[in-house]
Amino acid sequence: MTVDDPLLALVGQPGGPLADAELWPLTVSAVTSITADYRRVTFEGPGVDQLRFRPGQDLMLRIPGPGDRVTNRRYTIRGADPAAATVTVDMVVHGDGPGARWAADAAPGQRLDAIGPRGKIWLDEASDWHLFIGDETALPGMSIMAEALPSETPASLVIELPEHAGGHDPQLGEDQQVTIRWIERGDAAPGEPARLVAVAEEIPFPPGRGHAYVAGEMKVVRSVAAALAARGLDGSAVDAKAYWRRGDANAPHGEPLDPDRPGPERNR
Repeated sequence: MTVDDPLLALVGQPGGPLADAELWPLTVSAVTSITADYRRVTFEGPGVDQLRFRPGQDLMLRIPGPGDRVTNRRYTIRGADPAAATVTVDMVVHGDGPGARWAADAAPGQRLDAIGPRGKIWLDEASDWHLFIGDETALPGMSIMAEALPSETPASLVIELPEHAGGHDPQLGEDQQVTIRWIERGDAAPGEPARLVAVAEEIPFPPGRGHAYVAGEMKVVRSVAAALAARGLDGSAVDAKAYWRRGDANAPHGEPLDPDRPGPERNR
Protein backbone atom coordinates (compact mmCIF):
# COMPACT_ATOMS: atom_id res chain seq x y z
CA MET A 1 0.00 0.00 0.00
CA THR A 2 1.17 3.54 -0.57
CA VAL A 3 2.54 5.26 2.53
CA ASP A 4 0.85 8.60 1.78
CA ASP A 5 -2.60 7.17 1.00
CA PRO A 6 -5.04 9.84 2.30
CA LEU A 7 -7.76 7.23 2.84
CA LEU A 8 -5.74 5.56 5.58
CA ALA A 9 -5.51 8.85 7.48
CA LEU A 10 -9.32 8.77 7.89
CA VAL A 11 -9.49 5.35 9.52
CA GLY A 12 -10.67 5.69 13.11
CA GLN A 13 -10.72 9.49 13.07
CA PRO A 14 -13.55 10.81 15.30
CA GLY A 15 -16.30 12.48 13.32
CA GLY A 16 -14.96 11.29 9.97
CA PRO A 17 -16.48 8.91 7.41
CA LEU A 18 -14.32 6.04 8.70
CA ALA A 19 -14.62 6.82 12.40
CA ASP A 20 -15.93 3.33 13.28
CA ALA A 21 -13.69 1.45 10.85
CA GLU A 22 -10.34 -0.26 11.36
CA LEU A 23 -7.54 -1.39 9.08
CA TRP A 24 -7.36 -5.20 8.91
CA PRO A 25 -4.38 -7.08 7.45
CA LEU A 26 -5.97 -10.20 5.99
CA THR A 27 -4.80 -13.51 4.53
CA VAL A 28 -6.97 -15.74 2.36
CA SER A 29 -7.65 -18.99 4.23
CA ALA A 30 -10.19 -20.59 1.88
CA VAL A 31 -11.84 -20.01 -1.50
CA THR A 32 -15.03 -21.72 -2.65
CA SER A 33 -16.74 -21.41 -6.04
CA ILE A 34 -20.41 -21.29 -5.08
CA THR A 35 -21.69 -20.62 -8.62
CA ALA A 36 -20.12 -19.74 -11.95
CA ASP A 37 -20.47 -16.05 -11.04
CA TYR A 38 -19.52 -16.07 -7.35
CA ARG A 39 -16.53 -17.02 -5.27
CA ARG A 40 -16.75 -17.12 -1.48
CA VAL A 41 -13.47 -15.91 -0.01
CA THR A 42 -12.68 -16.49 3.66
CA PHE A 43 -10.02 -14.38 5.32
CA GLU A 44 -8.14 -14.70 8.59
CA GLY A 45 -5.97 -12.16 10.31
CA PRO A 46 -4.86 -10.71 13.63
CA GLY A 47 -7.77 -9.40 15.66
CA VAL A 48 -10.48 -10.62 13.27
CA ASP A 49 -12.16 -12.39 16.19
CA GLN A 50 -12.99 -8.87 17.43
CA LEU A 51 -14.61 -7.72 14.19
CA ARG A 52 -18.17 -6.59 14.90
CA PHE A 53 -20.60 -5.49 12.20
CA ARG A 54 -24.27 -5.05 11.40
CA PRO A 55 -25.78 -7.22 8.66
CA GLY A 56 -25.47 -5.15 5.50
CA GLN A 57 -22.13 -3.52 6.30
CA ASP A 58 -19.08 -4.14 4.15
CA LEU A 59 -15.32 -4.30 4.00
CA MET A 60 -13.35 -2.13 1.62
CA LEU A 61 -10.84 -4.57 0.15
CA ARG A 62 -7.63 -2.93 -0.98
CA ILE A 63 -6.93 -4.93 -4.13
CA PRO A 64 -3.17 -5.08 -4.80
CA GLY A 65 -2.02 -3.67 -8.13
CA PRO A 66 1.27 -2.95 -9.89
CA GLY A 67 4.01 -1.75 -7.59
CA ASP A 68 2.54 -0.65 -4.27
CA ARG A 69 -0.71 0.71 -5.74
CA VAL A 70 -4.11 -0.54 -4.60
CA THR A 71 -7.66 -0.36 -5.95
CA ASN A 72 -10.43 -0.09 -3.37
CA ARG A 73 -13.52 -2.23 -3.85
CA ARG A 74 -16.34 -2.73 -1.32
CA TYR A 75 -17.83 -6.15 -0.56
CA THR A 76 -20.58 -6.89 1.92
CA ILE A 77 -19.56 -9.03 4.86
CA ARG A 78 -21.32 -12.34 4.25
CA GLY A 79 -20.41 -13.79 7.60
CA ALA A 80 -17.87 -13.91 10.41
CA ASP A 81 -16.74 -16.63 12.79
CA PRO A 82 -15.22 -15.11 15.94
CA ALA A 83 -14.16 -18.54 17.25
CA ALA A 84 -12.17 -19.23 14.08
CA ALA A 85 -11.17 -15.55 13.68
CA THR A 86 -12.38 -15.47 10.07
CA VAL A 87 -14.54 -13.20 7.94
CA THR A 88 -16.17 -14.12 4.63
CA VAL A 89 -17.21 -12.17 1.54
CA ASP A 90 -18.89 -13.29 -1.68
CA MET A 91 -17.30 -11.78 -4.79
CA VAL A 92 -18.80 -11.60 -8.27
CA VAL A 93 -16.22 -12.84 -10.77
CA HIS A 94 -17.74 -11.97 -14.14
CA GLY A 95 -16.51 -8.84 -15.89
CA ASP A 96 -12.98 -7.47 -16.11
CA GLY A 97 -12.69 -5.16 -13.11
CA PRO A 98 -9.82 -5.37 -10.62
CA GLY A 99 -12.02 -6.94 -7.94
CA ALA A 100 -13.36 -9.60 -10.31
CA ARG A 101 -9.86 -10.40 -11.58
CA TRP A 102 -8.49 -10.69 -8.07
CA ALA A 103 -11.38 -12.90 -6.95
CA ALA A 104 -10.99 -15.18 -9.96
CA ASP A 105 -7.33 -15.81 -9.04
CA ALA A 106 -7.69 -15.75 -5.24
CA ALA A 107 -5.99 -18.61 -3.42
CA PRO A 108 -5.10 -19.45 0.19
CA GLY A 109 -2.08 -17.52 1.41
CA GLN A 110 -2.70 -14.36 -0.60
CA ARG A 111 -2.73 -11.17 1.43
CA LEU A 112 -4.42 -7.80 1.28
CA ASP A 113 -5.63 -5.09 3.62
CA ALA A 114 -9.26 -4.19 4.30
CA ILE A 115 -10.99 -1.23 5.93
CA GLY A 116 -14.21 -1.74 7.81
CA PRO A 117 -16.82 -2.32 8.81
CA ARG A 118 -18.28 0.31 6.49
CA GLY A 119 -21.72 1.46 5.42
CA LYS A 120 -24.82 2.83 7.09
CA ILE A 121 -27.50 0.69 5.47
CA TRP A 122 -28.83 -2.01 7.76
CA LEU A 123 -32.21 -3.32 8.87
CA ASP A 124 -34.81 -0.79 9.97
CA GLU A 125 -35.95 -2.70 13.04
CA ALA A 126 -39.03 -0.50 13.51
CA SER A 127 -40.57 -1.59 10.21
CA ASP A 128 -43.39 -4.13 9.99
CA TRP A 129 -42.17 -5.58 6.67
CA HIS A 130 -39.16 -5.38 4.36
CA LEU A 131 -38.50 -5.44 0.62
CA PHE A 132 -35.05 -6.21 -0.79
CA ILE A 133 -34.61 -5.62 -4.52
CA GLY A 134 -31.45 -5.55 -6.62
CA ASP A 135 -29.12 -7.40 -8.97
CA GLU A 136 -26.53 -10.08 -8.30
CA THR A 137 -24.09 -7.57 -6.78
CA ALA A 138 -26.68 -6.91 -4.06
CA LEU A 139 -27.39 -10.56 -3.26
CA PRO A 140 -24.73 -11.12 -0.53
CA GLY A 141 -25.77 -8.07 1.48
CA MET A 142 -29.48 -8.60 1.06
CA SER A 143 -29.12 -12.27 1.95
CA ILE A 144 -27.45 -11.65 5.30
CA MET A 145 -29.98 -8.91 6.10
CA ALA A 146 -32.89 -11.23 5.29
CA GLU A 147 -31.32 -14.00 7.38
CA ALA A 148 -31.19 -11.60 10.35
CA LEU A 149 -34.93 -10.83 10.29
CA PRO A 150 -37.10 -12.00 13.19
CA SER A 151 -39.27 -14.98 12.32
CA GLU A 152 -42.52 -12.99 12.58
CA THR A 153 -41.44 -10.25 10.15
CA PRO A 154 -42.61 -10.65 6.52
CA ALA A 155 -40.17 -9.80 3.75
CA SER A 156 -39.66 -10.18 0.01
CA LEU A 157 -36.31 -10.65 -1.68
CA VAL A 158 -36.18 -9.92 -5.43
CA ILE A 159 -32.90 -10.50 -7.23
CA GLU A 160 -32.09 -10.18 -10.94
CA LEU A 161 -29.20 -12.34 -12.10
CA PRO A 162 -28.11 -14.18 -15.26
CA GLU A 163 -29.32 -17.55 -14.01
CA HIS A 164 -30.44 -18.93 -10.67
CA ALA A 165 -27.98 -21.70 -9.85
CA GLY A 166 -28.91 -22.14 -6.18
CA GLY A 167 -25.51 -22.13 -4.53
CA HIS A 168 -25.83 -18.58 -3.26
CA ASP A 169 -29.37 -18.83 -1.84
CA PRO A 170 -29.98 -17.20 1.56
CA GLN A 171 -29.84 -19.62 4.49
CA LEU A 172 -33.25 -18.87 5.96
CA GLY A 173 -34.77 -20.44 9.05
CA GLU A 174 -37.83 -22.66 8.59
CA ASP A 175 -40.01 -20.18 10.47
CA GLN A 176 -38.88 -17.05 8.64
CA GLN A 177 -41.49 -15.33 6.47
CA VAL A 178 -39.26 -14.39 3.54
CA THR A 179 -40.40 -14.98 -0.03
CA ILE A 180 -37.78 -15.01 -2.78
CA ARG A 181 -38.25 -14.13 -6.43
CA TRP A 182 -35.44 -14.73 -8.91
CA ILE A 183 -35.50 -12.65 -12.11
CA GLU A 184 -33.37 -14.49 -14.66
CA ARG A 185 -32.19 -12.23 -17.47
CA GLY A 186 -30.29 -14.92 -19.39
CA ASP A 187 -28.09 -13.36 -22.06
CA ALA A 188 -29.74 -9.93 -21.79
CA ALA A 189 -27.50 -7.07 -20.76
CA PRO A 190 -27.35 -6.23 -17.05
CA GLY A 191 -28.10 -2.73 -15.85
CA GLU A 192 -31.44 -2.30 -17.66
CA PRO A 193 -34.13 -0.90 -15.30
CA ALA A 194 -37.25 -2.41 -16.90
CA ARG A 195 -37.11 -5.84 -15.29
CA LEU A 196 -36.86 -4.74 -11.66
CA VAL A 197 -39.03 -1.66 -12.15
CA ALA A 198 -41.84 -3.94 -13.34
CA VAL A 199 -41.58 -5.90 -10.08
CA ALA A 200 -41.44 -2.73 -7.97
CA GLU A 201 -44.63 -1.50 -9.61
CA GLU A 202 -46.70 -4.61 -8.83
CA ILE A 203 -45.27 -6.48 -5.86
CA PRO A 204 -47.81 -6.55 -2.98
CA PHE A 205 -47.06 -4.48 0.10
CA PRO A 206 -48.10 -6.08 3.41
CA PRO A 207 -50.02 -4.01 5.97
CA GLY A 208 -48.15 -1.65 8.23
CA ARG A 209 -44.97 0.35 7.86
CA GLY A 210 -42.55 -1.01 5.30
CA HIS A 211 -38.94 -0.41 4.38
CA ALA A 212 -37.22 -1.11 1.05
CA TYR A 213 -33.55 -1.70 0.31
CA VAL A 214 -32.52 -1.18 -3.32
CA ALA A 215 -29.00 -1.83 -4.63
CA GLY A 216 -27.18 -2.57 -7.87
CA GLU A 217 -26.55 -0.57 -11.03
CA MET A 218 -26.95 3.20 -10.59
CA LYS A 219 -29.69 3.84 -13.18
CA VAL A 220 -31.61 0.75 -12.09
CA VAL A 221 -31.44 1.76 -8.42
CA ARG A 222 -32.80 5.23 -9.16
CA SER A 223 -35.57 3.89 -11.39
CA VAL A 224 -36.68 1.29 -8.85
CA ALA A 225 -36.59 3.83 -6.01
CA ALA A 226 -38.75 6.17 -8.11
CA ALA A 227 -41.26 3.38 -8.77
CA LEU A 228 -41.49 2.63 -5.06
CA ALA A 229 -41.89 6.31 -4.22
CA ALA A 230 -44.81 6.50 -6.64
CA ARG A 231 -46.47 3.80 -4.55
CA GLY A 232 -45.98 5.66 -1.29
CA LEU A 233 -42.56 4.54 -0.08
CA ASP A 234 -40.79 7.87 0.20
CA GLY A 235 -37.13 8.57 0.89
CA SER A 236 -37.33 7.81 4.59
CA ALA A 237 -38.63 4.31 3.80
CA VAL A 238 -36.13 3.46 1.06
CA ASP A 239 -32.39 2.87 1.35
CA ALA A 240 -30.94 3.05 -2.17
CA LYS A 241 -27.31 2.28 -2.97
CA ALA A 242 -25.54 2.20 -6.33
CA TYR A 243 -22.81 -0.45 -6.42
CA TRP A 244 -21.82 0.10 -10.05
CA ARG A 245 -22.61 2.18 -13.12
CA ARG A 246 -23.08 0.61 -16.51
CA GLY A 247 -20.30 1.49 -18.95
CA ASP A 248 -17.90 2.89 -16.34
CA ALA A 249 -15.43 1.43 -13.90
CA ASN A 250 -15.84 2.38 -10.26
CA ALA A 251 -13.74 5.23 -8.96
CA PRO A 252 -10.57 4.64 -6.89
CA HIS A 253 -12.55 4.97 -3.65
CA GLY A 254 -14.52 1.87 -4.68
CA GLU A 255 -17.88 3.32 -5.74
CA PRO A 256 -19.37 4.55 -9.04
CA LEU A 257 -19.06 8.19 -9.97
CA ASP A 258 -22.34 10.04 -10.22
CA PRO A 259 -22.53 12.09 -13.46
CA ASP A 260 -25.16 14.37 -11.90
CA ARG A 261 -23.00 15.40 -8.96
CA PRO A 262 -19.62 17.18 -8.73
CA GLY A 263 -18.12 14.49 -6.49
CA PRO A 264 -18.41 10.73 -6.00
CA GLU A 265 -21.63 9.10 -4.90
CA ARG A 266 -21.96 9.54 -1.15
CA ASN A 267 -21.41 6.54 1.09
CA ARG A 268 -24.47 5.43 2.99
